[in-house]
Amino acid sequence: MKKSKCRQPLPKTLLHLLLLLCLLCSSSISSLAAAAEREAEPIHVLLLYDSLAKDSPKAGNVEALQQQLAAFGAQVTILSVDGYSGGMLEQYSKVILVRNAADMELTNAAFVQDRAAYRGDYFHIGEELPARQQQSLHIAIEQTPSEETMRLAIGPFSDEAVRVQNTPYIVMEQTAANPSVNLQAEAYGSFTPKQNSGANGSSPYAVRNEHTAYVPYFQKGNLSELAMSYVLKDWLGLAEPGLTYLLFKEIYPFSDLTLLAQMADTLYDAGIPFAISVQPVFSNSEFPAMQRYLETLKYVQSRNGTVLVNAPVVASTIGQNDQTLKTKMTSFIDVLAAYGIAPLGMGAEMYWSYDKEYAVDGMGFFNSAVLLPNKKLMYRSQTNVSQPFASSLYSISPSYLASFDREGKAWEPLPMNTALTYDFAENEAQLSADLASITESWMTFTDYKQQGHEVRTEAHVILSQGGHMTINGQAVTLNDALRQVSSDFEYADKGTVSFTTLFNVQNKIFIVIIIVSLFIFGFLFMIGYRLYRRKYFK
Repeated sequence: MKKSKCRQPLPKTLLHLLLLLCLLCSSSISSLAAAAEREAEPIHVLLLYDSLAKDSPKAGNVEALQQQLAAFGAQVTILSVDGYSGGMLEQYSKVILVRNAADMELTNAAFVQDRAAYRGDYFHIGEELPARQQQSLHIAIEQTPSEETMRLAIGPFSDEAVRVQNTPYIVMEQTAANPSVNLQAEAYGSFTPKQNSGANGSSPYAVRNEHTAYVPYFQKGNLSELAMSYVLKDWLGLAEPGLTYLLFKEIYPFSDLTLLAQMADTLYDAGIPFAISVQPVFSNSEFPAMQRYLETLKYVQSRNGTVLVNAPVVASTIGQNDQTLKTKMTSFIDVLAAYGIAPLGMGAEMYWSYDKEYAVDGMGFFNSAVLLPNKKLMYRSQTNVSQPFASSLYSISPSYLASFDREGKAWEPLPMNTALTYDFAENEAQLSADLASITESWMTFTDYKQQGHEVRTEAHVILSQGGHMTINGQAVTLNDALRQVSSDFEYADKGTVSFTTLFNVQNKIFIVIIIVSLFIFGFLFMIGYRLYRRKYFK
C-alpha cells in the first residue's frame, strides 16, 4: 500500500515574495486613493491686484481672470495689494499679481518683502515684472510708443487691430548656440507691431517656465482675454483638453414655448446637443402656464437637451433678512424632478460664487455651474473666497469669437471648458439666424450629460454620467410626446356651498314676489290713470 505524499511547505523565500507583493498592492491602492483625493481637491490660488482699473481700457480684466480660474476648477482668494497681510504668500503654492496701474508704486512693504522671498508658482500680469522673475525667464522688457497698433496671435486666432498705449512687451534672450531659440522659457503666441515705430519687429505674447509666467498685456473683450487662458492652463498644470458646449439662456415661463420646442427639434435633427438655462418659478406650480412650461422643458430634455437652473433675479428691494432662497430653490428643483426633468447644473453671474449666502443657499445643491459675466453686482454676504465647482464652464458669446480671424475650417478645442452662450431668440427670424450660424460653424459640441453631474435636495438626488440620467436611482424617461395642457383652471377656491339649495329657492320666491308686485303696481297705475282722466273731462 502506497503512502500518500505529504504536501511540502512553501519555501520561506516564496512566502516573503508573496508577502512583499501584498504590501505593494495595498500601497498602490492607497496611493491611487490618495491621488484621487488630491485630484478632487481644487487648486488654491491667491489673486492679488493693485487696481481694478475702472473707467479705463483694462476695466474688467480681473473679473475675466476670475472667470477663467473658475473654469479651470480653482478656488480663488482675491485681495488688493493694499489689503495684504504679512505671511499670506506662504499659505499658497500659486500666486497671481495683476499690475494695472504703472504709475502706482507698491507701498505695502509686507507684500514686497514676502514676494522677494516667495518660492512658489508666480504669475505676473501687466507692468513692473520683478527683476528676479525676469532673470528666471531670461527675457528683457521693452515699452511700446505712446500709441501702437499690434497684431496679437495665439493658437488659430489672430486680431489685427489691438490698440495699446505705453504697453510693455517681451524680448527673448537668445542662446549662443541657436539665436532663434530660448531654451529657458516657453513662448506663447506673438505680439507684433503693425507699424514698426520704435517697437521690435516681433515678440511673444507671453512666456512661462516651470514656476513663473508673465503676460505683459491683458484686456477684457479682445483676443488677449482668450490668449490668457492658454498660458493660465499650463501654469496651473492642467492637461485635459477643453470641451465646448452650446447654451441658451434667458428662458422664462412667458417665453415663446412653441419656438423653444421648434429650436429643440432643429438641433435634434442636426445632431447637436445643447443645454438651456431656465428661470426658476417659486409659486403657482399648478397653474396651466407653469404646467405648459414644465411640459416644454420635458420635451426639450427628450430632444437631447439638458436643463440647467438659472439664478433667480435679485431685486435691489430685497431685505437683508430674507432667508428664503434655499427653500425657494429646493421647491423648484423638486418640482422639476417630480415632473421627470433632471436639472444638472446652475447658471449664474460670477459674483454669486463670491457670496456666502448665494453660494450656499442658491448654488449649494449643484456641483456644476456655468458662471456668466457680471451685469450688476447685488451681493448679500460678499466674501473674497470663491466657491469652486467640480464642473464649471466659461461663457463666451458668439459675437466675441466672430471678432477674430481664425485659421482652418474646423474649430480647435479651447483651453478651458467653454459654453458658447446665446440669448434665446424672441422671434422666429432671430432663431433661424442663430441656428444657421450654429449648424454652419464646423464647431463640435459636447453633450453636457456625458460628464458627471450631481444635484441634491432632501427629496431628490439627480445624477448624470456618460449620457445616462437618474432621479433617485431611477432612469429618466425621455418621452418626446408634448402633452397639451388645458386652460380650464379655477384660480380661486369656491366658497362653502352647504346652503346653495336654500338660497336658490329663496331667489326664485323673491323673483315671483317682485314680478307679482310689478303686475299689481301696473294694474293700480292703470286704474288711477282712468279715474284721473274721467275727473278731468267732468
